[in-house]
Amino acid sequence: MSTTIRWTSRDLESLPDDGTRYEIIDGELYISTQPHLYHQFVCSKFVFQLGKWNEEAGLGEVAVAPGLIFAEDDDVAPDIVWISNANLATEISWLKC
Repeated sequence: MSTTIRWTSRDLESLPDDGTRYEIIDGELYISTQPHLYHQFVCSKFVFQLGKWNEEAGLGEVAVAPGLIFAEDDDVAPDIVWISNANLATEISWLKC
């Protein structure tokens, strides 16, 4: 029998807003610092290339730091996401760009 705590978004909301980066992946709490500047450079280059491809293909949208929560026990802050037009139409129908 496991007694390990399974963290959720509700637990995350109760943590202090102290500049620490808290994320939950598969119910486990991860604590880290803000990404290094090199990480931001790599993300910028990736966004540029993904955006260029997406403009040619016209298959969706690129979003930077969209603030998504994939599930109550997967509360992470992805740097970049690509969302297909089909998912935009069904999952985020309220979004009008």
